[in-house]
Amino acid sequence: MLFAAFAALLALVACDRFQEFTFVQLSDTQIGFIDDSPQFTHSDSLMKAAVDAVNALDPALVVITGDLVNEPYNPVQDSVYRVRKAELQPPVYEVPGNHDILPYSEENHAHYLELRGYDRFCFREKGCAFIGIDSNCIVDGAGEAEEEQLRWLADALASARKARYTFVFLHCPIVRERADEPSDHFNFPVGKREKYLTLFKENGVDAVFAGHCHQDWTGSYEGMGLYTAGPVCNALGHGTPGYNVVKVTREGVSVQYVPTPGVDPTHCRF
Repeated sequence: MLFAAFAALLALVACDRFQEFTFVQLSDTQIGFIDDSPQFTHSDSLMKAAVDAVNALDPALVVITGDLVNEPYNPVQDSVYRVRKAELQPPVYEVPGNHDILPYSEENHAHYLELRGYDRFCFREKGCAFIGIDSNCIVDGAGEAEEEQLRWLADALASARKARYTFVFLHCPIVRERADEPSDHFNFPVGKREKYLTLFKENGVDAVFAGHCHQDWTGSYEGMGLYTAGPVCNALGHGTPGYNVVKVTREGVSVQYVPTPGVDPTHCRF
């Protein structure tokens, strides 16, 4: 009994002690998106290529920022996603995208929780804090759900104050590049973005990671990094299927968007 308790304490201390490491952000695996191939074999091949490439990097963990599948009630899409996700060798954490809770409602949210188990997370890894939230209740104006999540988020941010770095993950970007950019489907409404950018900045968040756009973007807000990963699945506009590789060192945090090796972007861009 005493040995087990001591081992658990050592594990907790190891999580809180800073160590340099790498993690990967995947987004918009979105099995079935612009894919009429049998059994969604096109989507499957894109996710498999990304999974193989990520495993070769041997990161400490992987975070998937939503739109796991294209249709939340499609059992074939869900099966393809689960098989490939299970092949990822590092621990995997995920938050919901708009296609995972479509449209946002208490019923659809409950279905997501039943299917995936959670819609947010807060944990420590190598002295850093990782916080994931559901952006759907924010952008869809689900007031009570957003307020409940805000209370949880305040506690999560407070618990992260002694972390070496704090990272936040969500599906829809607060903004893609700058706080005064126009509002559209791919960012927060103006009033909401000011609220969350200020909240994160005041609580020492170092970087915010999102997806949703099917294109990669990099922005900042008063020194806080804002990173939008392109998709694992088919891309839009200038996008290319790929993932963010995040290197965490004592000197700082570097984020590189890496196109998935072996994937021809001209066959996956719309």
